[in-house]
Amino acid sequence: MRLNSYSIMNKGGRTANMKKLSIVFLFAALSLLLAVSAAAGTVMYQNGGAENNFKNGASGALVLDVNFEEPFNLDEADYLYIRYYIEDPEAYANNGQIEITSSGTCDAQEFNWDLGTMDMEPGWNEWQVDLFSGRETGGMPDFEKINYFRIYFFTEGENLVALDYVAFGGENEDFSSIATELGEVQREEHVPKDDVKRTGEGDVGAISVQAAMELTPVNTEETEYAYIRLFLDGVDHFTGNGQLELTSKLNPDQQEIHWDVSGLDLQDGWNELKLDLDLPDSYDADFNRAAVSFFRIYMFTEGPLSMELDYVGFGNENDAFGNDLPVYLVIPKELEPAEEPEEVPAEEPAEEPAEPAEEPAVEEPAAEPGATVEEVTDEPQVEEPVLIPSTAPDPEPELSANTFDAAFFIALISVTALLGVTFTRRKS
Repeated sequence: MRLNSYSIMNKGGRTANMKKLSIVFLFAALSLLLAVSAAAGTVMYQNGGAENNFKNGASGALVLDVNFEEPFNLDEADYLYIRYYIEDPEAYANNGQIEITSSGTCDAQEFNWDLGTMDMEPGWNEWQVDLFSGRETGGMPDFEKINYFRIYFFTEGENLVALDYVAFGGENEDFSSIATELGEVQREEHVPKDDVKRTGEGDVGAISVQAAMELTPVNTEETEYAYIRLFLDGVDHFTGNGQLELTSKLNPDQQEIHWDVSGLDLQDGWNELKLDLDLPDSYDADFNRAAVSFFRIYMFTEGPLSMELDYVGFGNENDAFGNDLPVYLVIPKELEPAEEPEEVPAEEPAEEPAEPAEEPAVEEPAAEPGATVEEVTDEPQVEEPVLIPSTAPDPEPELSANTFDAAFFIALISVTALLGVTFTRRKS
């Protein structure tokens, strides 16, 4: 009896231990599945190739960006995955970035990566970008609420770039199943032009005005100073980060001289800046004073800030601000020719229809005495409603949800639990 009693007690103890073990095993499996789920690849944007999301041009920045209506949580991710098309990597002008932000725009709450560090090949490039290697601009982004992506590529010759997909996840994720190819490319013919952006405003990130004068670069070799007239409102919100730039490359950051905005003593209202061309804060030896073609001033802000550019001119010590400087890169606003209104062809007067010939009057028989005459009225004409064509915008590119099937997790958890219970019963 003692032996039997001991055996029964020992068996009962083993059964209880096995139940505990099965519960521990179940929770461990569940934790593993949740970890895998968190690291599973998630698509933020796709079908860009099929929908011809491309830009082409012969100079300047080729910019592609995406706003996400619902933000994405990248807090548990390790890598950003991008499929990007480059027609001619050799034309890269050493200026470009990949950016993600939680501000809904660029240069605020931003993480970015230098495009020049990527391996570029002609055609499609598939990049796995380490999220921890990025740089902060305009404040640290909230990685649980990423809602904006941008990639830009400055080119020094005819080029074309395209964006197929953007995704995130763990290491060595495979997104080949969603890759698409470019359709027929309708190129925009490059027409040289002067492009002046006189105003800028916002309450976060970088606010700027600029001018890219491809048609009319200017020779400043016979002048000593840059004369710039600029209106500002909201200088108190300026963070101290900003530059005023002149280049001979149609792009920023190449063949450039610049001054730090924090040293310009800018005030609300109109500012008149007289800057010595030989004494900028930074001077690129390749800057060509005989062919100045680009101006920009940008200021980072933490509140409402607006700016308006009047002119960018060049002169010497005895010249005065105004409309009579020897050279202008951007002419004073009041000297801009007024935009001519589009001519609307005059409508020819419609020919009046000929009046119909009068029909001979038909004499009605006289009414008999005591009889009444019924009045005849025309029935009203009912107009049919005019159908106005729909003006609804084209649908936005599809933003895909998590590509990892949640049903798989549920099924796997159920099987794991069933195996645990079966194993326990058999041991019992």
